[in-house]
Amino acid sequence: MTTQDDEMHSSGVSANVEKFWHPFPEPVAVSKGREIYGLAGTPQLVALCSAMHRHATDIVSQFYHGLADLPASKCILDRLTDTEIRYVKSRQARRLRAMTAPALTAADHRLQAIRTGRTHAIVGLNWEDLVRARGVLGEAIFTHIDTAEHGEALCLLSRRMNQDMAWQAEAYQRLQISRHEALQRITLLAWKTESYTDLISQVVQILGAHDEIAGCAVGRPDRQGVFRFELAAGTTIEHYLAGIEKTAPITVGNSSGSQGPTGRAWRSGQVARSLNIANDPKMVPWRAAALPAGFHSCIAIPLRQPGEPTAAILNLYCPMPGALTGADQVAFVSLLQTILGFAIAGTERLAGNTRAVPYTVRQRWSALLRSDALTMHYQPLLDLKTGQVTKVEALARLRDGDRLLTPGEFFPALSSEDFLTLYKRGLEQALSQSHLWLKAGFPVNVSVNLPSSALGDIRYFKVTERALRTSGAAPNQLTLEVLETDAFPLGVDVPQELAKFKALGIQLAEDDLGSGYSTLTRLREVPFDLVKIDRNIVSAVDQDPADTLRFTYQLIQLGHSLNKAVVVEGIEDEGMLEAVVILGADIVQGYAIAHPMPAEQLTEWMACPPSVPDVHAPSTALGTLAAQLLAEARKRLM
Repeated sequence: MTTQDDEMHSSGVSANVEKFWHPFPEPVAVSKGREIYGLAGTPQLVALCSAMHRHATDIVSQFYHGLADLPASKCILDRLTDTEIRYVKSRQARRLRAMTAPALTAADHRLQAIRTGRTHAIVGLNWEDLVRARGVLGEAIFTHIDTAEHGEALCLLSRRMNQDMAWQAEAYQRLQISRHEALQRITLLAWKTESYTDLISQVVQILGAHDEIAGCAVGRPDRQGVFRFELAAGTTIEHYLAGIEKTAPITVGNSSGSQGPTGRAWRSGQVARSLNIANDPKMVPWRAAALPAGFHSCIAIPLRQPGEPTAAILNLYCPMPGALTGADQVAFVSLLQTILGFAIAGTERLAGNTRAVPYTVRQRWSALLRSDALTMHYQPLLDLKTGQVTKVEALARLRDGDRLLTPGEFFPALSSEDFLTLYKRGLEQALSQSHLWLKAGFPVNVSVNLPSSALGDIRYFKVTERALRTSGAAPNQLTLEVLETDAFPLGVDVPQELAKFKALGIQLAEDDLGSGYSTLTRLREVPFDLVKIDRNIVSAVDQDPADTLRFTYQLIQLGHSLNKAVVVEGIEDEGMLEAVVILGADIVQGYAIAHPMPAEQLTEWMACPPSVPDVHAPSTALGTLAAQLLAEARKRLM
């Protein structure tokens, strides 16, 4: 490596320039600010200021001509349009004049220097290249300013410019710290977040707040190959995304076309950039929307595991040309890509691949959740011992115009905050309705799904407690269901957390028993009152009736051995209904009983509930088979 002095000599910097840059062994400290600021009446500085006003334009012209000999600086300048070049030259001239102003204060200078350092860092100018560029600027100053006439003032200027470099270094350091903090927060999210929507919604907020990024969006193509931005952050990003989706939607195909960095990144699996949207011919379709939004360059980062297809694209929009091309910025992008690639793969392993939901749709559905568009439908559960409907499961529906969306459609688009809102509003509706049914002479309890994330979030408990208090419903009218397939948050004492809910006087149910990875220990330790056998188990009866009924019977016996009531879900026909009655189930749920329906319709339906089949006289093939299997099981126990 060469020293700074060697670099100056190699660039043809004269001895006078070297003296200009090194009048003191080290940059002047801020504590000596009184020696170089507050000099409004200094004649020498007044004279230099006047000379700088006369020669600033010529100095800047020579400076930028000299930058052409510095590869890194030339590369940055070559990205700019003629208009941008004129602008940065005028800014440089103003800075030179301000630097020699006798009335310049330390506070004003620091503010200017940090702003300039931020600009240099964002456009990707490495610190070493900035030092080289300053050598070229010093030579230009000595070419046009008489050193004999202004020697003392030039010495003062050199000290100010040394301080300027120190403050610019502060701006570089701030951005570097901000990158590290963003990566730390995103790494933590990658470890603990299980939902794709929750992951990307928080990631875009973190990145959107970073100073080098003016806007951030994540998306995927839909089934037609149209790229859909799903979540975004930034003060102008919503207007930008709405504009391009209307005028120039991005398509992802095999041809390069004018699909921009997003299309190239999706097809190639490699990071793609537009270094300056203003003069990039491949960005013409989106230029009119990008530049007014303050987006001057962009980078598309494919998120994927090594060797796997791209799962999503992270788009970062930068406030200046350059698109994160500095050495530290490239390393930041690479780490970001790796962390999020593995994180998204993890969410897909847990929840499966979800379809792309456009950002505007996500925003609309999120708003609808907080309005009257959210309504609960109810599916009855038939008690096989009494032949009565004593419980209904509340299932969310979302009215979007003429469409009534089911959970399978809108759940994948929800963030953790949306799910909390859904739980709160859905629970309030269900408890209020249960209270109304009770007053109408139908003592029907309601069952509501409790997401596993609720066990690590005290807000769910407080919402439950408040809803019971304000609804007028008795606690024992509520059952909370926890999916067996849900992975509970790390570090959470599940039995203890569920015990808090249990202490409210409610019932607890484990949903979808047999579909996940529950252990006998979990079933024994967690205070569940009932277990629900997964519908996918009984749906296999068409392929293998005997094995399906045997497995169902064993799960019923398991639940009873742990002193739990057993619900069998997914009962779609009379044959399976008769079979599970014979096998000893306590409660059944499914289309053979009733479809989910609005509260008003269910009130009418409950006046004439279906009857329970006679276990002593099976009339269907499945009922007969169940009776035979039960007899065989009892014979083995004798």
